[in-house]
Amino acid sequence: MKVHELEKAKRALESTVEEQKTQIEELEDQLQIMEDAKLRLEVNMQALKAQLDRELQAKDEQADEGKRAVLRQVQLQYRKHLGS
Repeated sequence: MKVHELEKAKRALESTVEEQKTQIEELEDQLQIMEDAKLRLEVNMQALKAQLDRELQAKDEQADEGKRAVLRQVQLQYRKHLGS
C-alpha cells in the first residue's frame, strides 16, 4: 500500500472511531435517562404501596369496629331477652 492509501484508511478509521464515540455517549445519556425514570417509578410505586397499605389498614380497623359494634348490639339484645 502506498502512504497516501494508508493515510486515507487511517482517516476513515479515525472518523469511524469518532462516530462510535458519539454513539456511545448518546447511548450512555439514554441509559442515564432510563435509569432515572426507573428510579422515579420505583419511588412512586413505594409511595403508592405505602398509601394503599394505610388505606387497607384503615378499612380493616373500620370493619373491626363495625364487628365490635354489632357484637355489642347482639349482646345487649341477648341480655334484654334474658332479663325478660
